[in-house]
Amino acid sequence: MAIANPDKGKIIKAANIFGQPLSIFGVPVDREAIFSNHKGVYNKRVEKRQRGLIVKSTFIKVFLKHDEKIRCLTTGYSPVSLMEQVVTGPFFLCFKRALLIFTDRRILHVPTRFSRQPRAAVSQIAYDDCARLSIKGNALLVQYKNGRQEIFPYLGRKERKKIRTLISAIALSPKDAGQLQGRVHLCPSCTHVLPARTGICPTCKLPFKTAFKTKLRAFLLPGGGYFYAHYPAVGSIIAIAELMLISVFTYKMLGWHHGAGVTISSLAAMAVGFILVKLISAFHSAMMVDECVPEEKDYAVRKI
Repeated sequence: MAIANPDKGKIIKAANIFGQPLSIFGVPVDREAIFSNHKGVYNKRVEKRQRGLIVKSTFIKVFLKHDEKIRCLTTGYSPVSLMEQVVTGPFFLCFKRALLIFTDRRILHVPTRFSRQPRAAVSQIAYDDCARLSIKGNALLVQYKNGRQEIFPYLGRKERKKIRTLISAIALSPKDAGQLQGRVHLCPSCTHVLPARTGICPTCKLPFKTAFKTKLRAFLLPGGGYFYAHYPAVGSIIAIAELMLISVFTYKMLGWHHGAGVTISSLAAMAVGFILVKLISAFHSAMMVDECVPEEKDYAVRKI
């Protein structure tokens, strides 16, 4: 396999020390690329790291097309909107973890939990739909032919140089090639491309969590949006906060009713605080199901 070296401007031919093609836990990989460093040289520590990431993502084999092989896996984070950063601050790092899987045809994006366990959601970036791929600092910048762009921050430190080498060797197609689309989501059951903002897969009828259902639960139940998004720890914290606000507000209301010196302004401030907590939790929990997360944990993975 030929790998471009951006430092020397030359092409390095990685020695095929493995012989035959390799599959790890049934996942087909490009042996010459996946276990080598950014110079195309085999490295034992790189192999150990890549094998560890594959163990967490063996399910991805059902999404790979015929003869498609994985070249590199890395940790990172999903794109974060400005509004999300304002609402959550640095806490977005707890909710936006992801795995990025670079194959010879595309990039597969897998949202994960804090433990790096997949959230049963997968999206893809086809190289044919990219106008530019580059590494800016610690982030992957993807510019699509349709004019949109996305930033995947905090790529794994150990893979950044290698990814820069890999993407520099990708010959991007002309502007009119590909589907002229951005990142698209795949059904975790049948692997077909999902329509934008869908609530059900049109092919296999697998239902997905939606922003509307999440917001409705967030408004009606204490911490309901987070529980629905399968973040019980955060849901419990928000539920306790909401119940405490309701209890104190009720106590203050009774005191005001009996002339205990409670002011209307203090009651209004507590009511506004409660509403803000509801709005923020509804918005944030809705963002957490925006990656096409299925309704049920248990579903049949099958290609149709």
